[in-house]
Amino acid sequence: MSNLWGLISIACFLKSVACRIWSFWSYANSIETAVLLVIVYDVVWHRLNAIREIKRDDDAEKRAIQREEALEKRQVRRERREFIRKHWQELQYNLIALNRVATQMVQHRRFIRENSDSQNAAIIHALVLMTNRLPEVISEFDDRWGRVVSQLNVFPQPRDALALDVLAVVQELGETVGDKEIEIKDETLSALADLVTRVADKGTLPNVDD
Repeated sequence: MSNLWGLISIACFLKSVACRIWSFWSYANSIETAVLLVIVYDVVWHRLNAIREIKRDDDAEKRAIQREEALEKRQVRRERREFIRKHWQELQYNLIALNRVATQMVQHRRFIRENSDSQNAAIIHALVLMTNRLPEVISEFDDRWGRVVSQLNVFPQPRDALALDVLAVVQELGETVGDKEIEIKDETLSALADLVTRVADKGTLPNVDD
């Protein structure tokens, strides 16, 4: 009987030792698992953080490039607008001069044609002056016409309505430039004078942003 209790005591002791060993092993595994999870979390977190930083840097670089491109475009538009403004002012000046010299040329030619047979001394004197002056007037007319054409070629396509109107009148005047026997029509002179007023309007500067 005493041997039986001894065996039972030994069995209980061994069971207790086995339980302690199992408990210790389970605890060690739990710690190892927890450490592994912490390491994995740390690696994943740092990787995600690195990806976010890379994306943030890329976005910042893209925004910087976009700002630089926008600044360049604004600078180009500003320079283009100033360029067009200067040429538009020159066009205004040349149109005024073209209108003046075209009107003068028409008046000279008309006066010479209508009074060529006059016997009046004063008229004869005026005819001599106008006849001598006419080649110079025609030369200035050709020069001003060429300048206006050059200014029109500066403006971007498609030209606005006002520039097209100027071009149409200039083309009509070009017939006289090509053939001095062709008289300038009164309607053309009237249209030219009207264009001088329209072009002088500050609100007529062509749009250069298209």
